[in-house]
Amino acid sequence: MNKRWLAGILIFFIFFGVFVFLIVHLNKEKVQETESKIPEKPEFHPENLDWEEATSNAPWSERDSFGVLVFKDKIFLMGGLNGNGYLVKPGLVKYEDAPHFNDVWVSEDGKNWQILNENCPWGKRRSMALVDFQGKIWLFGGWGPKIGLKNDVWYSEDGKEWVLATSSASWEPREGHQVVVFKNKLWLVGGVDYFKRKTFNDVWFSEDGINWFLAASSSPWESRWDHALAVFKDKIWLTGGMNLKGKIFKDVWASEDGINWVLVNENPPWKERQGHSLIFYRDRLWLLGRLNDEESGGENDVWYSENGTDWQKTKKDPPWLGREDFGAIVFKDKIWIMGGMDRNWHWQNDVWYSK
Repeated sequence: MNKRWLAGILIFFIFFGVFVFLIVHLNKEKVQETESKIPEKPEFHPENLDWEEATSNAPWSERDSFGVLVFKDKIFLMGGLNGNGYLVKPGLVKYEDAPHFNDVWVSEDGKNWQILNENCPWGKRRSMALVDFQGKIWLFGGWGPKIGLKNDVWYSEDGKEWVLATSSASWEPREGHQVVVFKNKLWLVGGVDYFKRKTFNDVWFSEDGINWFLAASSSPWESRWDHALAVFKDKIWLTGGMNLKGKIFKDVWASEDGINWVLVNENPPWKERQGHSLIFYRDRLWLLGRLNDEESGGENDVWYSENGTDWQKTKKDPPWLGREDFGAIVFKDKIWIMGGMDRNWHWQNDVWYSK
């Protein structure tokens, strides 16, 4: 009796073991089959970066000096000005007469756009700074013909409804400044006050967007505006810009704390530029665009760097016209550029993406 009982148990475990083996083996084959069906991501060659036009005529008005960012997996575009029809001559625009905007547009694909708010409470303005911070869109400073030069701060949880965080931040009113999020703080850098004929090389930081503290009253880089700022390899990086004497810069600076700055490259291979863009994409720092009109000279080009010091140029110059004060973002694993004032001193509302 005991032998039969033991034999039954033995047979049961043999069959159970075979059953488990078959289940595991079949599942392994299914997993391997599924993995083989997943297409491998093509290897990225930065030197071969090319461009495709999403739209030549977005529904928002032609403009430059606007704000654009990616927020909650959508593109938000707002503010700026349209100088078409107000150009006296290259370099001279009746900005005080040109239409400025306080609208907000949103897009899920970069091609199709919807108006979200036609008349935001922060007023018609240009050259403000815009970032995503603590789950909100934040807007800083800028200038408008009716509101004047500002040092206010606004935020929004959806891009439609806006709240005034402070009407007078600790930093002086300005435009053409830059703001980035670095080490869980907001960092505001440089800018200009045309009316006082003053450019800035100060640095301010804030943990809440309301209370601001001076990190550096006079940084080692020359005071400037229309420079570009990005976070890369746990540092703040600054490139280019210009001063009120007409000098356009081409230097590269970096800071680990926003206070102490190091000149990384005084003479990179790219031409002087202002109103360009600096972004982080695919583990590299990318420098995009420039106003390549007859006076500025040089190419409208795209450069990239793996360390911020050494720069390589893409094989193809972009098909979009050279421009300044355009928008540049990373969205859906592509670089997107839009709007700006082109080399012919014409304000644009086109949208392009990298491929």
